[in-house]
This record gives sequence, C-alpha cells and structure tokens, in this order.
Amino acid sequence: MNKVFLSGKVKKRPEVAYTPRGRKVITFPIWVAEGDFSVEIIGAGEAFPGGLDEAIGGGVLVAGELIKTKLKSRDILRVKASKILRMEE
Repeated sequence: MNKVFLSGKVKKRPEVAYTPRGRKVITFPIWVAEGDFSVEIIGAGEAFPGGLDEAIGGGVLVAGELIKTKLKSRDILRVKASKILRMEE
C-alpha cells in the first residue's frame, strides 16, 4: 500500500497546466516545518479546493501516494495528491 498524508504550508503559487485531453494538473511545493523540508505536490482534476491564489501562505493537508520521477541524473520523490484540503489556522 502506498498512501501518505502530509500537512504543511503552500509557499508559492501553484503552477497550472493542462493535459492534451484538457484535464487540469497543478504542481506546487508545501513546506513541512516539523522536518524543515519541502515536498512537491501534483494534483490532477479537482483535487484542489477553491481558488489557487488564496492558498499561498496557508496550511493544507494532502492525501496521496509517493511517486518517483527521473529528473536529469537523479530520482526525486513527489506526492501525487488524491485529495488536498485547506486547514484553518
């Protein structure tokens, strides 16, 4: 089973792209203060709630799975989100 749950803060505006079939894909890093690291989140479809601009600086909870991606000469881990929830401060 490959299921992860992360909470953190959205530190920069999510990037929005569309697949050739018109499906929306968003990519953004979240900052996890407890471990002092960031993780790149990839969300497809309607995984992300509401407007993107309001999310900057706010907390989110991400449920998804780890995926390994080849980037130049190294492998990186990302989270493919199935659900992204805003957290109240």
